[in-house]
Amino acid sequence: MTSFLYTAAKEKIISLIESNEISMDQRLPSERALAQKLGFTRMTIKKALNSLVDDHVLIRHPGDGTYLLHGKHSGRIDAGDDAPWSLTQTIKIKGGVPNSEIKSFKLVYDVPMLTKIFPDFTEFYELIRIRKFDDIVFSIQKAYIPFRLFEDAHRYDFSKISLYDYMSYKNMRPALFHRKIKTCPVTSDPLFKNFSVGPSKLVLSVEYLGYTKPDCLVEYTQSYFDSNQVDFKVEIPYSPK
Repeated sequence: MTSFLYTAAKEKIISLIESNEISMDQRLPSERALAQKLGFTRMTIKKALNSLVDDHVLIRHPGDGTYLLHGKHSGRIDAGDDAPWSLTQTIKIKGGVPNSEIKSFKLVYDVPMLTKIFPDFTEFYELIRIRKFDDIVFSIQKAYIPFRLFEDAHRYDFSKISLYDYMSYKNMRPALFHRKIKTCPVTSDPLFKNFSVGPSKLVLSVEYLGYTKPDCLVEYTQSYFDSNQVDFKVEIPYSPK
């Protein structure tokens, strides 16, 4: 198991949030101060903070500083961002206990849906995870990444390591996303039996295409949510006539 030093720094920063040493309206200490406090180099702290911003855990206000993006409280998960976010870290800062169960991780070949999305590839890793908040299943994710871009992915335990941290390590973390939102019957996939919803209910489906740059697609993810467990927010741009 390969580990990344900056991910350990991320966990230390998350621990400061969990212990209320960092609150919603409090500016984070400087990189130098965090490095001294947590025992990492300043460059490691800088990379950890950048990653937490990418994960939608922190937000930077130019000329002011870095702050916690979400308030620390238990309850429903906020969804609806333009990009996938770190579910594990979001749950932690909300005071919950996250759990990620790997349902399947395997190579798939010549899948028409995937070869249409990724015309330059025929082999893919398929990662299926069941995501829990305090032992309650709130999300099921199916992620697909091209094997030729991420050949060593089988060496990593993605129940413990963020897929995006791994992709960042490979210098191929997506930064641009295209999103499609729809609903589907809870009876449409056997995996949806993990949700605590009745057979007549609908499941929220969010599909993401993740690009490192406009012409470089590296990820296709299907995320399914129990609508009883999430708040889904969509911002519609205002265009005056």
